[in-house]
Amino acid sequence: MSMDAKASHGAIFSSLPLVFILSTHLSLEALDEAESRLMEHGGKLTYEISEAKIILGQVGRPKRAALELRCRGFWTEEVVPVSNSTPISISTSSEPPTKRRRKEGPQGGNDAPIEIIDLSTESESEEAGPRNHESTPHLATKTEVDENEVIVLKLEWLDASIQAGVCLPQESFMVYRGRKIPTPTTPGIEEKYLEEKSSQIIERAKMDAGLPPPSVQISDHRHARRSKEPSAGSSSQHHPPTLYRQTTSENDEKEPSPSKPDWVRDHILFACLRSAPLHPPNEEFISQLVKIRRIRELTLDQIGVRAYSTSIASLAAYPHVIRRPSEILALPGCDIKIANLFTQWQQHGGCEHTDDDGNVAAADALDSDPVLRVLNSFYQIWGVGAKTAREFYYHRGWRDLDDIVEHGWSSLSRVQQIGLKYYDEFQEGVSRAESESIADIIREHANRVRPEGDDKVECVIVGGYRRGKEYSGDVDVILTHRDDIVTKNLIIDVVASLESDQYITHTLALHVTSSHREQQTLPFHGEDSRGFDTLDKALVVWQNPHCSPEQADSEEGPPKRNPNLHRRVDIIISPWRTVGCAVLGWSGDTTFQRDLRRHAKKAHSWKFDSSGVRARDSNGQVVDLEHGGETWEQRERLVMERIGIGWRAPQERCSR
Repeated sequence: MSMDAKASHGAIFSSLPLVFILSTHLSLEALDEAESRLMEHGGKLTYEISEAKIILGQVGRPKRAALELRCRGFWTEEVVPVSNSTPISISTSSEPPTKRRRKEGPQGGNDAPIEIIDLSTESESEEAGPRNHESTPHLATKTEVDENEVIVLKLEWLDASIQAGVCLPQESFMVYRGRKIPTPTTPGIEEKYLEEKSSQIIERAKMDAGLPPPSVQISDHRHARRSKEPSAGSSSQHHPPTLYRQTTSENDEKEPSPSKPDWVRDHILFACLRSAPLHPPNEEFISQLVKIRRIRELTLDQIGVRAYSTSIASLAAYPHVIRRPSEILALPGCDIKIANLFTQWQQHGGCEHTDDDGNVAAADALDSDPVLRVLNSFYQIWGVGAKTAREFYYHRGWRDLDDIVEHGWSSLSRVQQIGLKYYDEFQEGVSRAESESIADIIREHANRVRPEGDDKVECVIVGGYRRGKEYSGDVDVILTHRDDIVTKNLIIDVVASLESDQYITHTLALHVTSSHREQQTLPFHGEDSRGFDTLDKALVVWQNPHCSPEQADSEEGPPKRNPNLHRRVDIIISPWRTVGCAVLGWSGDTTFQRDLRRHAKKAHSWKFDSSGVRARDSNGQVVDLEHGGETWEQRERLVMERIGIGWRAPQERCSR
């Protein structure tokens, strides 16, 4: 495709104002795809519904559209055109709204006029008559929109426009047109429904914002989604109270802004297409965003988690120390909210010229808010997720780990009991030397139970160790052999051998799904959601049974407790023909792996899994990306090059 063709391809929606996509009836993957398609064709996406002039969604009725807006704190009234010759503010078209407002005059006396909002559910076809008389230009021909009006279009408009190669008229796709109004202070007819639907949102907002005024908390949560638009697009005009404003002193600084990396200039969104070192220049500010992301996790805000992960990955890859909020606005996946957070961080001492610790109020809540602090401690129990942590707090009334032991021990699963029993030990990081020692023992036992053949079972340490961390939360190792017969059911024999020598004290989970399907790549059946990893593996608790001479008992008497810490160890088995995919799948940070799967799907229509790659079609054939690789290192490199992301050392896959 030529450069001119690409430019034309990417400019379909470039003249439109900010667009918001409703998550209603959409999975996270479908929502992500819709957002990506909009941006790829020049659209300016926002995660702040109050900023948007166009809203896309899977809604079919005006009443439902109005309710969806109100549930997100965005109040509107339906627009009534003054006359057939007066153009509406969103478009140069004079078409009437999907649902009309009407005003009735005074009913006698000096009573004020009563406004009646018609939120009936008649179909669009019932109002098609007046629309057929319109012949004025459609929405795409106008970029200057009234700040007080918004339209809701069916999501199908996006795909139809892309297929046609031009913005289609919005007439047949329009669901609702509204004018922004202040949030009512008195509950209306529909507020009972809204209160029920938003009760959980309010609760999450209280913990997320850590602020007492209810109105501020609701607003903070409802506008939690952040704008994400191309660097050439106009920035948002809707700001929170503490704003980033570019100052004249910022423009007068002698030191020029550093040159932008290619991925910034080209607006590359996928984290797998850029390098992110273990210790980036902006690590301290990133640590604040990581705390906010954890709060999003604890409040079950999956969209917020994904949005912050995208911003964090972008900042982690930026090779220069950020000195101005304006630099953040140029980064893909970062917007005015991240710039505002950076301003707060700078104002509280977060820069290289002070000894004070920079902090952001929203991040401080993770440690200062009593509810979040307890939820976070529960969340760190191995086997307890965010939903379970909230159940412990809100439904069972537990306030610390002792409450769980005293009042709920028998109700815990076995895995949760083990996670709680070794809670403090699991919090201790595993050094690189200890990780290597554990891997050597596992390799020895693997070759002990599979002595046949000239080749030895190979052991690769992946996870945080391979990315260069000095201390890892657990130890991840992959065992592989060039003969499939050796790796089939190997996990069962290795675990049994390690248990007999007392290295494994508990087996938390044991999976042989790969061996059950003869170690073939995971079959692709449509949108398979069985997980990213489907290899044979064992998740175990490890403790070295041998004490050092200094730890051994020097006096007679009963033996003392083994002082060696319990460790979390994952043992993964990969057949040789897809070992490159396995090593790659277990070596990158979470956002790197997420975007690797997204890139494989977008660029090639492939499904990437640690067990291999398959085509996303009716045949679902295996795609061999590793042929020609003599070592597992070569095979991993071949996968990265042939999938189109290029080779990056594990130390450059630290997207956080």
